[in-house]
Amino acid sequence: MACPGGCICGGGQPMVGASLRETLDVKAERAKAIYDEDEASTIRKSHKNPYIQQIYREFLEEPNSHKSHM
Repeated sequence: MACPGGCICGGGQPMVGASLRETLDVKAERAKAIYDEDEASTIRKSHKNPYIQQIYREFLEEPNSHKSHM
């Protein structure tokens, strides 16, 4: 729940004090950080990830196969 680029308001996020919430839109700052991280990522789509492609080639056979479903 605290993975890099995870949920904006997920359970793993640090608590923010009331005084900081008055001056800062914490949700907007977290959303901006996630979008910035995504934009900077080299691989942005799972089906283009070479590791995922290798797993399908070597084990799961093809997308939507019975093995990949299970």
